[in-house]
Amino acid sequence: MALSSAWCSVLRLWLLWGAAGSRAAHGDNAFPFDIEGSSAVSRQDPPETSERRTAPGRLPPTAETCGAGFFLAQSGECLPCDCNGNSYDCLDGSGLCVHCQRNTTGEHCEKCLDGYIGDSIRGPPRLCQPCPCPLPYMANFAESCYRKSGAVRCICKENYAGPNCERCAPGYYGNPLLIGNTCKKCDCSGNSDPNLIFEDCDEVTGQCRNCLRNTTGFKCERCAPGYYGDARIAKNCAVCNCGGGPCDSVTGECLEEGFEPPTGCDKCIWDLTNDLRLAALSIEESKSGLLSVSSGAAAHRHVNEMNSTIYLLKTKLSERENQYILRKIQINNAENTMKSLLSDLDELAERESQASRKSQLAQKESMDTINHATQLVEQAHDMRDKIQEINNKMLYYGEEQELSPEEISEKLVLAQKMLEEIRSRPPFFTHRELAEEEADEAHELLSQVESWQRLYNDTRSLFPVVLEQLDDYNAKLSDLQESLDQALDHIRDAEDMNRATAARQRDHEKQHEKVRGHMDAVNTSLRTSSDSLVMPRLTLAELDDIIKNASGIYAEIDGARNELQGKLSNLSNLSYGLVQEAVDHAHNLQQESDELSRNLHSSDMNGLVQKALDASNVYENIANYVSEANDTAELALNITDQIYDAVSGIDTQIIYHKDESENLLSQARQLQTKADSNNGEAVADTSRRVGGAVARKSVLKSRLDDAIKQLQATERGDAQQRLGQSKLITEEANKTTIGVQQATAPMANNLTTWSQNLQTFDSSAYNTAVDSARDAVRNLTEVVPQLLDQLRTVEQKRPASNVSASIQRIRTLIAQTRSVASKIQVSMMFDGQSAVEVHPKTSIDDLRTFTSLSLYVKPPSVKQPELTGIADQFILYLGSKNAKKEYMGLAIKNDNLVYVYNLGTKDVEIPLDSKPVSSWPAYFSIVKIERVGKHGKVFLTVPSLSSTAEEKFIKKGEFAGDDSLLDLDPEDTVFYVGGVPSNFKLPPSLNLPGFVGCLELATLNNDVISLYNFKHIYNMDTSKSVPCARDKLAFTQSRAASYFFDGSSYAVVRDITRRGKFGQVTRFDIEVRTPADNGLVLLMVNGSMFFSLEMRNGYLHVFYDFGFSNGPVHLEDTLKKARINDAKYHEISIIYHNDKKMILVVDRRHVKSMDNEKMKIPFTDIYIGGAPPEILQSRSLRAHPPLDINFRGCMKGFQFQKKDFNLLEQTETLGLGYGCPEDSLISRRAYFNGQSFIASTQKMSFFDGFEGGFNFQTLQPNGLLFYYASGSDVFSISLDNGTVIMNVKGIKVQSADKQYNDGLSHFVITSVSPTRYELILDKSRLGSKNPTKGKVEHTQADEKKFYFGGSPVTPQYANFTGCISNAYFTRLDRDVEVEDFQRYSEKVHISLHECPIESSPLLLLHKKGKNSSKPKTSQNRKGEKNKDAPSKDPVGLKFLEKNTPRDSHCHLSDSPRAIEHAYHYGGTANSRQEFEHLKEDFGEKSQFSIRLKTRSSHGMIFYVSDQEENDFMTLFLAHGRLVFMFNVGHKKLKIRSQEKYSDGLWHDVIFVREKSSGRLIIDGLRVLEESLPPTRAVWKIKGPIYLGGVAPGRAVKNVQINSVYSFSGCLSNLQLNGASITTASQTFSVTPCFEGPMETGTYFSTEGGYAVLDESFNIGLKFEIAFEIRPRSSSGTLVHGHSVSGEYLNVHMKNGQVIVKVNNGIRDFSTSVTPKQRLCDGRWHRITVIRDSNVVQLDVDSEVNHVVGPLNPKPVDHREPVFVGGVPESLLTPHLAPDRPFTGCIRHFVIDGRPVSFSKAALVSGAVSINSCPAA
Repeated sequence: MALSSAWCSVLRLWLLWGAAGSRAAHGDNAFPFDIEGSSAVSRQDPPETSERRTAPGRLPPTAETCGAGFFLAQSGECLPCDCNGNSYDCLDGSGLCVHCQRNTTGEHCEKCLDGYIGDSIRGPPRLCQPCPCPLPYMANFAESCYRKSGAVRCICKENYAGPNCERCAPGYYGNPLLIGNTCKKCDCSGNSDPNLIFEDCDEVTGQCRNCLRNTTGFKCERCAPGYYGDARIAKNCAVCNCGGGPCDSVTGECLEEGFEPPTGCDKCIWDLTNDLRLAALSIEESKSGLLSVSSGAAAHRHVNEMNSTIYLLKTKLSERENQYILRKIQINNAENTMKSLLSDLDELAERESQASRKSQLAQKESMDTINHATQLVEQAHDMRDKIQEINNKMLYYGEEQELSPEEISEKLVLAQKMLEEIRSRPPFFTHRELAEEEADEAHELLSQVESWQRLYNDTRSLFPVVLEQLDDYNAKLSDLQESLDQALDHIRDAEDMNRATAARQRDHEKQHEKVRGHMDAVNTSLRTSSDSLVMPRLTLAELDDIIKNASGIYAEIDGARNELQGKLSNLSNLSYGLVQEAVDHAHNLQQESDELSRNLHSSDMNGLVQKALDASNVYENIANYVSEANDTAELALNITDQIYDAVSGIDTQIIYHKDESENLLSQARQLQTKADSNNGEAVADTSRRVGGAVARKSVLKSRLDDAIKQLQATERGDAQQRLGQSKLITEEANKTTIGVQQATAPMANNLTTWSQNLQTFDSSAYNTAVDSARDAVRNLTEVVPQLLDQLRTVEQKRPASNVSASIQRIRTLIAQTRSVASKIQVSMMFDGQSAVEVHPKTSIDDLRTFTSLSLYVKPPSVKQPELTGIADQFILYLGSKNAKKEYMGLAIKNDNLVYVYNLGTKDVEIPLDSKPVSSWPAYFSIVKIERVGKHGKVFLTVPSLSSTAEEKFIKKGEFAGDDSLLDLDPEDTVFYVGGVPSNFKLPPSLNLPGFVGCLELATLNNDVISLYNFKHIYNMDTSKSVPCARDKLAFTQSRAASYFFDGSSYAVVRDITRRGKFGQVTRFDIEVRTPADNGLVLLMVNGSMFFSLEMRNGYLHVFYDFGFSNGPVHLEDTLKKARINDAKYHEISIIYHNDKKMILVVDRRHVKSMDNEKMKIPFTDIYIGGAPPEILQSRSLRAHPPLDINFRGCMKGFQFQKKDFNLLEQTETLGLGYGCPEDSLISRRAYFNGQSFIASTQKMSFFDGFEGGFNFQTLQPNGLLFYYASGSDVFSISLDNGTVIMNVKGIKVQSADKQYNDGLSHFVITSVSPTRYELILDKSRLGSKNPTKGKVEHTQADEKKFYFGGSPVTPQYANFTGCISNAYFTRLDRDVEVEDFQRYSEKVHISLHECPIESSPLLLLHKKGKNSSKPKTSQNRKGEKNKDAPSKDPVGLKFLEKNTPRDSHCHLSDSPRAIEHAYHYGGTANSRQEFEHLKEDFGEKSQFSIRLKTRSSHGMIFYVSDQEENDFMTLFLAHGRLVFMFNVGHKKLKIRSQEKYSDGLWHDVIFVREKSSGRLIIDGLRVLEESLPPTRAVWKIKGPIYLGGVAPGRAVKNVQINSVYSFSGCLSNLQLNGASITTASQTFSVTPCFEGPMETGTYFSTEGGYAVLDESFNIGLKFEIAFEIRPRSSSGTLVHGHSVSGEYLNVHMKNGQVIVKVNNGIRDFSTSVTPKQRLCDGRWHRITVIRDSNVVQLDVDSEVNHVVGPLNPKPVDHREPVFVGGVPESLLTPHLAPDRPFTGCIRHFVIDGRPVSFSKAALVSGAVSINSCPAA
C-alpha cells in the first residue's frame, strides 16, 4: 500500500508539472514560485498602489531618491528600471537590477538561476521553474538545464546521469525517480577498484559486482568461500588451510567435509530474491510506461492499470511477508533443535574422549603384556638353546674323553654340587662398597683436573693479551729506535750545515775583499768616465739606429702575429666549410633517402628495381662523403694541433719579451738615476746597454726562426693531451697579459720621465726611442688580447664539438637510411649471373650460438618438372671470406632444398626431400633455416591462394663434432644472395650455378632485413630482371595488417584534425605488441606543452602538460594492472573527457584516471613509436624531457576519434615495415640484476640423456646460472670466483683456471649420459664419469620447476648478475629450439630486452680503433693521470683502508684493494657527504670539477642550494646521462649529455656556471653549453654542498624523483675554482671505493659505522639471530642491543674468538666459541645466537656453546633496538668496547626467521655500504 501511494504521488506531481509547463507555454503563470522553488506562495509582488511612484522626469525639489521601479540616472532624472518585470529595485547611476524575483538573475533579471528553466522563446522569462531532472520539485538533481530542439536538456550533478538525471551515475546507486530517494556512493567496504570509471555496483540495488581481495557479499563485507579473515577493516582474507575443505569465514577454523548449513532459510531467501527481481522488472516496465505518459483518457486508464498492478504486487508481497514470518518461526524452531543436537553431540564427544582414553590405556597395558610375554618366550628359547648346547657339549665331552655313562652321571652330580655351593655363598657386597669408594675418589680427582683445566684455559686466554702488549711494547721500542736514529741524523745534518756555513762565511770574506778591489777599480773608472763623453752626439746617433733595429724586430714579431692570425682565420674558414660541407652531405643524403622511399612506394609497378638500384647507389656517395669528412676532420685536427704548438711558441716569446721588458725597465731606472748625476756616465752606460740589446736581438731572431721551423714541422699528437696543454697555456697567457700590462704602464711613464730629463742636450733621439718603445708596448698589449681571443675561437671550433657532431649526424642519417632499406619488402629477380652482397645488420656475435634466417623463394617454372626437376642452384651464403670453414648456406640439389652449415671441421647437409622444389607452386613460399648450437633445421611453408591453409615441411640435422659456435669475424664476413662475384670461390658443397627466380629476404635472427640494404650488386640488369609480383596470399595479408618498429623507426601524422575534431570526449586508440621494457608510444608537442604515452619497465605512463599552472601531470599504472611487454597484442585507449580528465584504458579495462586543470588539447601533430632527435632533445622540453627510447615491436589500428590512419602513407614516416615478424618478438635474452630469476615447468629429464646450452655474460665472479632439483638430486650450473661449475647429483665438473666473469659472451653446453657428465665452455671440453654407470636407473621426466639466474630455494647460491641468452634443451615433448623466456610462467625482476653488460674496463683500455694513436714508449711519465687511480682526496675522510696496520690474526691478501682517495656512495637512499663553511662564494662564477665512476642510470651526484631551494645548482644522472642544471631567476637551465656514462669507467666532469650561462665538459672532449636571458636577481648560495646524495626531503623541488636519491658509484677529486675541497662536515653511508667486482652484502669500513634496524626487528627475552660474516679484522662489535634499564646483549669478536655477553638485570654472563677455522680467512662464516630468557646459545660454523645465567624473577621484555656492525661508544661499558671497529661484510641477516633488509634500516651511520660488498 505504501508503494502504491508513493507511485500515486509521483504521478500526480508529474501530471501537475506537465500542466504547469503547458500553461506557462501559453504565457500564464500557473503557479507563482519563490526563489527557493516552493510551490506555496511565500511572498507576493508589491501591488501597484502600495506606494506612490514618481513619473519619469526631473526629481521634485524635496525628493532625494526615486520611487520603486525607477533609478536615479547621472543626468539627475528618474528613469524606469529595466528588469523584465522580475524586480522593482535597481541601482542608481547604472540601472542594474537587484533582488530579482521568480528565480531569475542577471543584470536585468533576464536569466534563470542555475537549476531553473524558463520560456525564453518569447524573450526574457517571466517565470523560472525548477528543472524537470527528473521531477521539477521533489526530485531535481540538475546543476542547470536548457532547451534544445523543443526538449529540455539537463546537466546533471556528479552523482546522476541520463538525459533527465533519471538514473545514477556509474559508481552510485539508487532510484532518483522515487520521491525522497537519492543516488548514494557504492559501498564495497574498500574491496573494489577505486579507480574504476564504470559502475562497480548495481545502479539500483547497490550490490557490488566485482569484489577484490578474495571477498564476497552484498557490500564485499565478508571473505569469499575458501578464505577467512576480516574483509571490512583489516582486509586480510587468506586461503583456508584445510586441504581444500571448508572453513569458518572469520576464524579460519576447519569445518567437517560434509558440513552444510541448513537449506530452509537459503531457499526462503532465494525465493524472496527472485520475487524482488520480478518486482523490479515490473517496476522497470512501469517506469518506462510512466516516462512515456501523456495527458488524456488513455493515460488515465494506463495509470489505473498501473495502480491495480501495484495493488496486486502489494498483495503478493504481503503473502510473501507472511510466508517469511512463517519461515522465520520454522527457522527458530530448527535453530533450537540444532542447539539441542549440538549439546548432545558435545556430550557424545566427551563420552567418546573418555572411552578413547580408556581404550588407549587398555591398549597400552595389552602392549606391555604382549611385550612381557614376548620377552618370556625369548628367554625360554634362549634357555632351551643353552640346555641343548650343554647337552651337546656333554655328549661331545663324553665322546672325546671316552667316558662311560656312569662317569658322566658322576660328573653331572659334581657340577650340580658346585652350583649349589656357589648359590649358597653370600653376595659380594664388600667388594661393591670398595668399588664405589674408589669411584668417588676418581670423581673428586676428575673435578680437580677440570678446575686445573679451567685455570689453564684462563691462563692461556691471557697469552694473546700478553703477546699483544709485548707487540705494542716492541712497536714502541721500534718507534723509539727510529726516533733516536732520526735525532742522530738531525745532529749529523746540523754538523754538516755548520761546516757548510763556516765555509760560506770564509767565501763571503774572500768576496768582500774582492768587492773592495772592484770598488777601487770602479772609482778609477768613474774618474776616467768624463773621457767617454767626448762625442755624445755620435753615441746618440748609434743609439737611434739600434732602437730602429729593435723596432724592426717588433715589426717582425707583428709579421709573425699576422701570419698566425691568417692561419687561424684559415682554420676558422676551414672549420666552417667543413661543417657546411657535412651539413650539405647530410641534406643530400636525406634527399637521396626520400627519393629512395618515393621510388619504392609503389612496389607492384614496373621499373621498381631500376629505381631502387638507382636510389641504392647513394651508399657509395655516403661512403665517399664519410671518407671526405674524416679526412677533412683529420686535417682540421692537425691544423688545430699546429696552432696549439704555435700558441705554445708565441707564449714562450711573450714570456721572453716580458723578461726583456722588465730588464729594460730596470735598466731605464738605473739610467735615469745616473743621468741625473752625470749625463756622461748615463750615455756610456746606455751605450753598453744598447750593445747588449743588439746581442739579444740576434738571439731573439734565432729563437723566432726556430719557433717558425717548429711550427712548420709540428706533427699531430694526442688531441686530449694537447687540449689540456692548450687550456693551461690559455690560463698562463691570461696571467702573462695581466703581468705585461701592469709592467708596461710604469715603463711608459718612466721612459717619458727619462726623455724629459735628457732635454738638456739634443733629445730628439731619445724622444724617438721613447716613442718607438711606447708603440712597441702598445702593440704588445694589443696582440696579447687578440691572441687570447683566437685561442678561445680555436677551443670553440675544435673537432671534438662541431665537426664530430656533424659527422655523428651524418652517421645517424646513414643508419636511418639503412633502416629504411632493410624494410623494403620487394623481391629481386635473379637470372643465374646476378648477385647481391647484403649488409647483415645483425651483430655478428649474436650469430655465434643461434642463427635463424627466413626468406621468400619463388623458383622458375619448369615445363616438365616430373621429368627434369629443378637444376642445381646456389641460393645464399653467410660466412667467412675464405669459404673454408665457419659458414652456412642454402642451395638446391637434386631437386631438393638443402641447408648447409660448417662449424669448423666438416659440412652438415640437411636436404628437405619431402617436398621437391619442382613441386612448389608458382608463387612465393616461405623458407626458414635455423641453427641452435650444433642442431640445425630447415622449414618450408607453402601457402594457399584460396584459403589460409598452409603446408608445412621440416627436416632436422646435427653436427657430429664438439664445436657448437659459428665463429665469424665482422671484418671477414660476407653475405651473398642469388650468386657470388667472379673473384669469390664458394665451398664445394655450395659451388653451384647462380639462382634463377625471385628471392626476398625477411628476417635474420630478430631483425628485419632486405635485399635492398646491400653493399654491392653484381650483373643486375633491371630491364630484364623485373621483380616478381606479390600475390595476395593469406600470410601476406596478415603481414600487412600491422606495422613493425625496429627501435629506430617512427611515424608522424600531421594535422590529425583533418579526419576528426577535438570534442567533449577526445580519444586515441592503438594496439601494440612488444617484448621490450621501455619505449615511446605516442608523443605530441607544441612548444613547451606536450603529451607523452610511454612504456617504462613494461607498464604505461602518461606525462602531459597543456599549459597547466601547476606543471606537468603524471598518470601511471600504480596498481600494475596491465603489463604490456608480454609479446601479446594489447589495445590501448587514451580518453580525454570534458577537457579536465585523462583516462587510460587497456584491453577495454579501466587502468587509471586523473583530473587536471580544465584545458583543451593544444596539438595537431602526433608522433607514433618515437620521434626525431631534434624533437626529443628540443630546448623547450628540457624541463621535462620525454623518453628517448623508440618503440620496438608491432603496432596496428591507430585511431583518432575512431578514424583510422595508414601510417605508411604519412610522408614523414621513417623506417616502418609491413607486418609483424614473429621472430622479432621472441625473447631469447634475459638480464638478471642479482635479485631476479625466471622459472618454467616444461617437461624434460635432467638426469637421463639430457643436453642443454646457453650463452652467459657477466662481470660478477659468483652466481647461479641454472638450477633444478628433484628430491635430493640436484642439477645446477653456477659461477664460483669466475669458474663455471656443473653439479649433477653431487658430482662436480668445473672449468680450468680461466675466469669467465670478463664481460664477454661465453657459451656453455652440458651433457648428461648414462656413462659420462660433460661440460663444454666455448670450445673447451671437460667431463667426469657417471658413478651410476652400469646401474639400471631411469628417472622419469616430470614437470618440476627449473630456474635460470637464481632460485628462491637455494640460499647457498648467490643470484646471477648478467645476461643469459640463446638457451636450448633436449625436450621430450618438442624439438630442440631456442627458449622464449617470454613464455616462462615465473619472471621476477628481469629484463627481457636489453642487456646492459659492457666489456671489462681492463679490456676496454687495450682496445684500439682504426685511427688510434701510436702507443707511447713511457707509460707512467711524470704528470700523467691514471684513470683508475684518482689523484686527490675529495671528501676528507680518514683513508684507513690502505694505511691500517695489518691485523696479526688476519691472513688476507691485498685483494680487494681500495682505490686511494676515491669513495663509494649509494649504500642508502641518502648516502652523502656534506661540506660546510666554504670560503668561496658562488655569486658570479663557479667552476666545479670531479671524477666519477658508476653503473647507475639515475642518482644525485652534486647539489647545493639556498635554504628555500629557490637558487640551486646540481649535477645528477638520468637514464645514464649526465645532467647539469641551475636556476636563472625563475627559470631552469638544463644541460644534458648525449652519451651515457653509466659504463663503470672513470670520467672527468667539469661544470661551470657563469651568471646566466652554463658549460658541461666531459673527459675534456665533449663541451656542452647553454644560456638563458640574464636577470637582475642575485644568486645567493654559500653551502652546504651535498656530494653523492642529499638529505631527506632536499632537491625534490627541483630534480625528478628518481634522480633525487643517491647514485651508486665512486667519486674523487672535487674541486671548486681549481682548489680541492677536502674536509666533510658530515658523512652518511660512504665507504672507500674498491677495485674489482662487488657482491651482495653490507660492508663496514675501517672508519667505523653501524646500522640500526627498524622497530619491527627489535629483540627481547626470546629470539634467534642468524647471519653470515666475512671479516677483515679479528675484533669488532657484530650485534648489540641495549635497554634503558642497563640490560644488554652484545655479540663481538676478539682476536678471532666470538663472544656473546648478556646482562638480564641480575648480572653479566657470557659464552664464547673459538672456531677451528680462522674467521679472517676470506670466506663466509655463519653465526647463530639463540636466547630463551636466561639461556643463551652460540653457534659458529656448527661449533656450539651455551651458558645458563641467573634467572630474573621479574623479567621485563624491553624489545631492544638492534645495532649491527658497531655501536655508539656511549652505550658500551669499558669491558665491552672493542679494540677497533668491525671491518668486513655481513649478509643474510635473519631475526626470528624474518630476513633483514639493511636498505630499510632505521639509521645508517658512518662508513657503511648497503647491499654492496667487495669480493674477497
